[in-house]
Amino acid sequence: MTDLRLVLKSLMARSASTAVTCLLIAIAVALLLSMLSLREAGRRSFTRGVGNAHLVVSGDSSPLVAVLNGLFYANAPRAALPESKVVEITTSFPWAWAIPTQLGDSFRGFPVIATTPQFLEDFEPAPGEPWVFAEGRNIELPFEVVLASGVAAATGLGIGDRLHLTHGMGVGGAPPISAPSVESSMVASVPGPPVDESLEAEADAHDHSHDHAHGHVHADDGEHVHDEVVFEVVGVLEPSGTHHDRLVVTELQGAWFIHAIDRREVAGRALPVSVEDLEAGDRLITGILLRTPVRAGRNSAAVLQGAFDRLRRDPSITVASPSTQVDRLFGIVASLDAVFIALGGGILLSGVISVMLVLWNSMELRRRQIAVLRVIGCPQRRILGLVLTESAIIGLVGAIVGGLLAVGGASLAAGLLAMRTGVVIAPTVDPQATVLIAAGTVALAALAGVAPAIKAYRTPVADNLRPLD
Repeated sequence: MTDLRLVLKSLMARSASTAVTCLLIAIAVALLLSMLSLREAGRRSFTRGVGNAHLVVSGDSSPLVAVLNGLFYANAPRAALPESKVVEITTSFPWAWAIPTQLGDSFRGFPVIATTPQFLEDFEPAPGEPWVFAEGRNIELPFEVVLASGVAAATGLGIGDRLHLTHGMGVGGAPPISAPSVESSMVASVPGPPVDESLEAEADAHDHSHDHAHGHVHADDGEHVHDEVVFEVVGVLEPSGTHHDRLVVTELQGAWFIHAIDRREVAGRALPVSVEDLEAGDRLITGILLRTPVRAGRNSAAVLQGAFDRLRRDPSITVASPSTQVDRLFGIVASLDAVFIALGGGILLSGVISVMLVLWNSMELRRRQIAVLRVIGCPQRRILGLVLTESAIIGLVGAIVGGLLAVGGASLAAGLLAMRTGVVIAPTVDPQATVLIAAGTVALAALAGVAPAIKAYRTPVADNLRPLD
């Protein structure tokens, strides 16, 4: 019988303890690999997700918050900027483009960004990858929306469907709320574009093949639905592979209009009839995306720092460089990564110790077997090698199972992260890191077998060949 068969038979004879020990090591390896994979994938996703914007301007409390809110849609910015400030900033420098945005509404948990058509024309969700329409067109009129691919897939809505927006940012990418559609007859009678007869006729002519019922308007069942205005879907975007795929894009004037209704209702004033009735106090934005002119094939220019310094002198705004703030964010969470990696290392160490204990105890039960092997001519060094091989195989099996668990665990964590926060990451297990961790695991397991192997090496033959009582 070969040495490998002897080792395998020995492991199978203690299948329960072997399986538990391998599982403990596998969990430690999976945790280490998953943490490394998610960390690198998260950095790539955040860096890619800032798109081609060089600067973000808002009224937020800090540059990091400005980027998280303005580009990752974490929350609605608390402080709004007047349209006059937008004009001042956009005319202060020869920007390649300057896109105003307003956040604060949602649809079935997905953030709504109110902006200009330029957002879908010039802003790229990932550098070098512009928006592509799967069907339909860009927003042109105040009460039109374009759905990103994730929203269209989750809600089942398409061209011609109609909806109400909801005040508040929702739950940030959670699965769509199952809410009943709102009948057209229930829409508040506000004169002007929201109930334009031509729009109604156009909607009636549309075939809602994927609508719940002809003429229904889709809405949340939240407390503050902007049911005074009906928005129509005019476009659906192709997937970009970023968190921007959870956006609902609408025209800025339409968002101004529905918020003007809210403000004037609270103030007891006459409601606006159309977007022409908007006042200066209604024309508010929560952020501006800016890009400086660059040469072909480059992503930044020397003038960027000068533009940044000029804007930073204005105490009424917060200006941020997205790439710089993403680096800062990962610098902040680096210590947390170290904690989890240390935790994985601690679990791996405990698994290695368990290998030593399992083999040590098994030597007590196998003294007679070892003595028999010695009698039939098995040298001490071979006994030593058999025990070390057992411990190394336990480490190898644990490393392999841990690698498989890491692939599945990282994918599951990425899915949950996308569902809860909208941040899309594509975790991949680094082959080099996998080989190094697996080799280290096998080496540690073999090291753990040294003490039991020495015990087996020193097992006295005569004492353990006596007849059993």
